[in-house]
Amino acid sequence: MGVIPAAKKSQQWPFNVKRFPFYYGWVVLVVGTMGMMAAVPGSPPGLSVFIDPMLSDLRLSRDTFSLAYTIGTLMAGIAAPFAGWAIDHYGVRGVATFTFLGLGLVLILTAFIPSVHAAIGGSAVNGMGGFLLVLIAFGGMRVMGVAFGMTVCRTMIFRWFAERRNLAAIINGIVLSLSFSSAPVLLNIIANRVGTQATWMVLGLLFAIGMTLVALIFFRDSPEACGVTIEKAKNAKDSRDTDIPEHLSFTARQALRTSAFWAINLAIATHAIIGTGSAFHIVSLAGESDILRDAALKLFLPISMVNIASTLFFGWYSRRCPMRLLVLVLVAAQALTLMGLLYFGENYGRLLFTLGSGIGWGTFGILINVPWPRFFGRKHLGSINGYVSGITILTSGLGPYLFGLSKATSGSFDPAIWLCIAATPLCLLAALTVRNPNATRNRLRRTAVIIGD
Repeated sequence: MGVIPAAKKSQQWPFNVKRFPFYYGWVVLVVGTMGMMAAVPGSPPGLSVFIDPMLSDLRLSRDTFSLAYTIGTLMAGIAAPFAGWAIDHYGVRGVATFTFLGLGLVLILTAFIPSVHAAIGGSAVNGMGGFLLVLIAFGGMRVMGVAFGMTVCRTMIFRWFAERRNLAAIINGIVLSLSFSSAPVLLNIIANRVGTQATWMVLGLLFAIGMTLVALIFFRDSPEACGVTIEKAKNAKDSRDTDIPEHLSFTARQALRTSAFWAINLAIATHAIIGTGSAFHIVSLAGESDILRDAALKLFLPISMVNIASTLFFGWYSRRCPMRLLVLVLVAAQALTLMGLLYFGENYGRLLFTLGSGIGWGTFGILINVPWPRFFGRKHLGSINGYVSGITILTSGLGPYLFGLSKATSGSFDPAIWLCIAATPLCLLAALTVRNPNATRNRLRRTAVIIGD
């Protein structure tokens, strides 16, 4: 098992994890996955329920509303690398506590946006007051929920796993898939019964009180910080997820210099544009084909089933396969999704959209988690995840605006869809180049030893 590292005193409050009868990483997986649901309120699936009521209350056009979301998301993308740096320097518990408290307050304030808008005399169509209120709300949700919330929880979870990283990714992916896909249906039910203002209030209190306490009590930095050794799998001979020693771990700057980092992120970013753009405007997309709002929102449920199945399979397979194969699967799923969007009015089009979106999000969940500790190690995982989150957030913010602008200028979503189709060959070529930088580094190191360098 090796030498057990000394625990930090700050990680022993309010209890010492070494006294647990099982590996504490499984507790981290549960609470960290709960924390990653912080992204739901500000995500396109979560917001899809509130978009039409907010458009009506604030007298905003769809493209102006989408612009506010995009700018708020750009703010989150810029903040994400700072979040990663803060995690590595101040620890996951402090950053998570600040994050969930801040997110809760933003959600509570969002509940009062219509009242504030009315109080300032907001009656003009596309008035600056309504735009700024939405921008503040979306910016807060995306910065706190996605830039900080997702990054801190993802970093914490995958610092606690090496050889069982694929199992952690499977469990995390399935729970998040169910959360995001069921969010529109569940939030729609709540909003219809108690109203949108009360729904925002409930979400705000859930995070400001509930998740803040969870972070204070249960969040921990890493096995090493708690004085325990990382759990080993019983049979890891065929696993590619072996742990990288700290002295061999890449820094964030070193990771950014590798082609593998950018090739994987290109596919992830393209999927983020397609996925968020189509989800954000799913009701309007369906309306073009005379499909009812409720029927459009219910598409998220079969998508989640495909997502779960693909997460299970590709999560299991990721333990023994090179990452470039999963990137190729993601690119293929994107092509299915785009073809489905082009023929959304037909049954086979919605089938292609469901399969492509489900497989794409399942593969996306593996690729945004597994490659980075496998390729670059766990020591600087917070900073590396910060850049991954930043890229993903920035491009996901472009999706709703790109699709919304397409609709506003041409009366159709087809121009945005064809633009994404044009990017697919580039993603395919980049995927073929993905290789593990750590394996390459080790080969060069062994060669240098052999020749006496």
